[in-house]
Amino acid sequence: MLDAYAHLLAGTVDLYEATLDPNHLSFAVQLAEALVERFYDTAGGGFWQSGADTPHLLMRVKEDYDGAEPSGNAVASLALLRLSSLCARPDWREAAEKTLRLFAQKLHQTPQVVPFLLCALDFALQEPKRVVVVGDWLCGSTRALLSHAHAVFEPHRVILGNHGPVDPFARTLPGDEERSLAYLCTGNACQPSTREGSAVREFLRQAPPAESPY
Repeated sequence: MLDAYAHLLAGTVDLYEATLDPNHLSFAVQLAEALVERFYDTAGGGFWQSGADTPHLLMRVKEDYDGAEPSGNAVASLALLRLSSLCARPDWREAAEKTLRLFAQKLHQTPQVVPFLLCALDFALQEPKRVVVVGDWLCGSTRALLSHAHAVFEPHRVILGNHGPVDPFARTLPGDEERSLAYLCTGNACQPSTREGSAVREFLRQAPPAESPY
């Protein structure tokens, strides 16, 4: 079912951003590819609740209501938007945006029934800040920078390392043999690297630009 794939994908992306373990990111990529292949409607947008190979179904539906648990469409959309920013996969962003357009009328007329889908829309409307930590993901200096990055509530941000299936841009950033470095970026435009956690927190606290790039 869609919900199982979407929620596991969202949790795996969270786990990757908390650890920068490239194995978690590789698993997230595999999940995303399977999710799109099994459930995405390439013609109309949105995600079916069940796969086409599910037997004995009279009809397939696209659930959008965020009840006690957010809908699979909402969770899948936000997870794919985040993963697209981590891995430079515009096809995943396109699938998420097409899903948002499918439910545009619901978002406009009754947004109170799709609050998590609104979160996905909000993420899509603004270029996310990117904290790129260059260095060994197991070392203490990486853990310290991650701690500072997660200390600030900033829903429009992604955190990535320079190992595994990340955006190739991240792997071009020079490192330091002694300690991990953080590059604070919007898109591929980065400030000079820093070792200071306070600089990471300050970057994430800064107000977004006045106009959205979208």
